[in-house]
Amino acid sequence: MSLLRRRRAPPPPPSHIDGSVASPASVVEEKDDKEKKAKGKEVKGRWSCWDSCCWLIGCICTAWWLLLFLYNAMPPSFPQYVTEAITGPMSDPPGLKLRKEGLRARHPVVFVPGIVTGGLELWEGHHCAEGLFRKRLWGGTFGEIYKRPLCWVEHMSLDNESGLDPPGVRIRPVTGLVAADYFAPGYFVWAVLIANLARIGYEEKTMYMAAYDWRLSFQNTEVRDQTLSRIKSNIELMVATNGGNKVVVIPHSMGVLYFLHFMKWVEEPAPMGGGGGGDWCAKHIKAVMNIGGPFLGVPKAVTGLFSAEAKDVAVARAIAPGVLDSDFLGLQTLRYVMHMTRTWDSTMSMLPKGGDTIWGGLDWSPEEGYECTSKKLKSNDSHVYNDSDSENGKSQPHHINYGRIISFGKDVAEMSSSKIERIEFRVSKPYHEYCICILILLLPHAPDMEIYSMYGVGIPTERAYVYKLSPSSECNIPFQIDTSAEGGSDQSCLQGGVFLANGDETVPVLSAGYMCAKGWRGKTRFNPSGIKTYIREYDHAPPANLLEGRGTQSGAHVDIMGNFALIEDIIRVAAGATGEDLGGDQVYSDIFKWSERINLHL
Repeated sequence: MSLLRRRRAPPPPPSHIDGSVASPASVVEEKDDKEKKAKGKEVKGRWSCWDSCCWLIGCICTAWWLLLFLYNAMPPSFPQYVTEAITGPMSDPPGLKLRKEGLRARHPVVFVPGIVTGGLELWEGHHCAEGLFRKRLWGGTFGEIYKRPLCWVEHMSLDNESGLDPPGVRIRPVTGLVAADYFAPGYFVWAVLIANLARIGYEEKTMYMAAYDWRLSFQNTEVRDQTLSRIKSNIELMVATNGGNKVVVIPHSMGVLYFLHFMKWVEEPAPMGGGGGGDWCAKHIKAVMNIGGPFLGVPKAVTGLFSAEAKDVAVARAIAPGVLDSDFLGLQTLRYVMHMTRTWDSTMSMLPKGGDTIWGGLDWSPEEGYECTSKKLKSNDSHVYNDSDSENGKSQPHHINYGRIISFGKDVAEMSSSKIERIEFRVSKPYHEYCICILILLLPHAPDMEIYSMYGVGIPTERAYVYKLSPSSECNIPFQIDTSAEGGSDQSCLQGGVFLANGDETVPVLSAGYMCAKGWRGKTRFNPSGIKTYIREYDHAPPANLLEGRGTQSGAHVDIMGNFALIEDIIRVAAGATGEDLGGDQVYSDIFKWSERINLHL
């Protein structure tokens, strides 16, 4: 039986509001409008990479401002409360602790900053430096490096002939305690030590920052700025206005070498010297407490002049080949950096001194037998390690030729010296000894003065390098550290083309400790009056968490300036203590054993 079904009638055409029937053309237009709207919604719904970047930046900025608001809104004691809740009760800062013991300010203190940590400001410049009068070109935010890099390099470079400012440029050191209290916002150098000294009564009239233009040769700081004369006058004034109490001088890094130069200059007759006479240091200086002193130079100064790099820069070049050698943001980075730093005469003072006699030769080095181990300590203590501790019960490490500061190829670094082709260049022994004597600088005649060498240990520090030819055809520096050269294990002393030894991450123990351990110990040709010398080593202990910042037990070259044990030693001496009161030497490394090895080769 067939079924009949009525066919559904088609829908009537849409009508306008006034009741008139829409034409077929208008129906097509409305359909097109609906399709365009749908496509617009679809386009708006897509998430592009640019949208993701903007969203991420917005989130970061929002989080930053929120954290900044909370930081300013919270009570001052809240960060300490959080830290103590996680790590336990915090010890009192050294200044507060010693104030409770009754210590008070006694001897005026003089700070001598090191290379690159002192601020430099512009007093006169070229047209490209418009608007930068008395603005910091070094230190602070370093904003001008990014805004006008070539202009910055032009002004920071010195004249190749005179060693002074180029024509039309005047850059001068920032003065006062602010010259080097912070290197950059939030990155302290002298600020922690200054704050702790203030807790026992020190103030600006009893503290003096001997700021100088660290780019210049030491003598040129006197020629251009009369810096040495100013240091002499300020020390004399501080002694005269503080009851005749002698000053305690605290140099750091290259400031150690600068003040050694000052002590010889001040005794020499005018006009070449300060005219103070042979007893000036004995009358005005109680102690010189050298922090991280590169008495014998640092190997990384060689690579800085050779290829404008050290371990960190070499790693960056390996990660991004060609970036640092190319024209990046209008600045061919390494090429211009090397050109600029080579005009700084002060960098010559950081080159290794003593030659094979001190640093070793093709077949030997003082640090032979050193074993690279990565240790993380929780705290500093007063235990003095026995020099033989590193040998007892341990397997002997692979022989390392630290005396070959630069080797072209890992195979050459490890090869027997009998297989290496070399050109012999020798000088007579008297001339060789004369060079060592002049470069190290003799101590003044001041038998009652004390000299301290205070530095960190327990951190792998650059000692020698493996080089290769640079593969970049556009590079103006034909050599670079071979980061592919590895020792084969995490405990190896060869990492990324760099042979590592014990030190503070910048200055090897050999350079920081030898003079006080051997060269100046007792009456020697370098210490004719027998000034007492002390070694105070601080075993590195990294911060346990991020809340501790850079830590209070660090042995790193700059971070040691916040080391509570070091600050306590300084405050005690400034308050009147002697080296014997501190307990004499505090040694964790094998510096005495290494020094004896050098003595055998003299």
